Amino acid sequence: MFQLNTKDMNMTSVFMFYTENGIISLDDIMNSQNKEELMIKILKEIHKSAITPGNAEGKRWSTYVPDTTRPNGRRQVRFKEKEDLYKFLLDFYHIKGDGTKKLFSEVFTEWVEYKKGFISTSNSKKSISPSTIRRYERDYGNYLADLELADMTVDSVTTPKLMNMLAEMIKKHRLMESCASNVIGYVKGAFHYAYLCEYISKDPADRIDRDLLLAQCEFAAVKQDSERILTISEIKKLIEAIKKHSAVHPLYMPDFAILIATMTGLRVGELSTLKWTDIDYENGLIHIVRSEHRLDYSDKKSEIVIGLPKNRKTRTIPLNEEIIEVLEIIKKKELPSPEGYIFTKEDGSRYTGHDIGCAASRRAQEAGIGGTSIHEIRRTVSSLLNTELPRRVVAELMGHTERVNAGNYDYSTAEYAEKKQALKNVYSKVLNFSEISPKTKKTGTA
Repeated sequence: MFQLNTKDMNMTSVFMFYTENGIISLDDIMNSQNKEELMIKILKEIHKSAITPGNAEGKRWSTYVPDTTRPNGRRQVRFKEKEDLYKFLLDFYHIKGDGTKKLFSEVFTEWVEYKKGFISTSNSKKSISPSTIRRYERDYGNYLADLELADMTVDSVTTPKLMNMLAEMIKKHRLMESCASNVIGYVKGAFHYAYLCEYISKDPADRIDRDLLLAQCEFAAVKQDSERILTISEIKKLIEAIKKHSAVHPLYMPDFAILIATMTGLRVGELSTLKWTDIDYENGLIHIVRSEHRLDYSDKKSEIVIGLPKNRKTRTIPLNEEIIEVLEIIKKKELPSPEGYIFTKEDGSRYTGHDIGCAASRRAQEAGIGGTSIHEIRRTVSSLLNTELPRRVVAELMGHTERVNAGNYDYSTAEYAEKKQALKNVYSKVLNFSEISPKTKKTGTA
């Protein structure tokens, strides 16, 4: 092993020799007998910030390094082990000149900025919502910022090391599969970006075993169908609660929006933005051409915008007599509607999706069926339609794909009594014990 002698050399000459000639490897430095002396000289001549030592309680070794991209001109780095911090400092000052090596935290920030360029692009199917960007930033702060990965240069990360760190993250935060899968996706996206920028020659995230990582997730019991939809009797109770509330508060339009939801399965954002011009009485259709969307930002307050429906496709659904009856009741209220919205307040402003959703939960509680949501009503309508129509047709009516319909909007709507009777019918058709000869004896052999 190479023994570095620093007795008669100043730090500058040692460091220049290391950086310019590349003869002394990082392992040579860290394995030398003079490691502590060398690092003291680095701190004295090159690194100006103090180092805060770690401890047994989990506090990490930390210090600050220069960063011209930040207002205070520096950023904090933290490591579990002192040796890892030393390695980072050597590597950091070595790479400062070429600027090609990056910390994962830097790459992640660059990747997010890169993704922001695709917000509200002309091709709406490919554009990114500000809420998606906000989720990247929020999840990074919640799950990745405290990982050792954040303070590692991307070219020093290996696939096994990355797997171990992500597994540690999943177990520490007890992540469910959906959340863990999202975070893994962000990490893969950031490393792929680093590869495209040539910060790394190989992408360690490209070879991670996602299934093996997800095996570390908390197990979430699959909800029963009865927990995801309403039964017919529950829908009837909900409608009765709506009628009672509407009798006392006849101008409260969210009640009527809930009724329309039970008849159509519309999304809450589609209900809240439905206009009278969307009602095609002549052809017996309702045109679903817009929806409400909530956009979350990291640098300003959230906002509600109106755009295309969720899948960015318009559609039509049949206008039946029951829906027309509800619409006629609303018309007789003669509420002002400058913009033509159907579900408006007395001052003419539109009820939001949040307003309608909260109303649905309150009416369900008043009906004695616990809480519910417009989305739960939507799943119920879709499941009922699946018993009458091919899934392809139901998917068209609901505004989602056939695959999504089969996986997320097709549940058993049968009541307990119906299931019991159905089993009895099967029993009577298939099993008839009277036809089994009493003389038949078992031989005891399989």
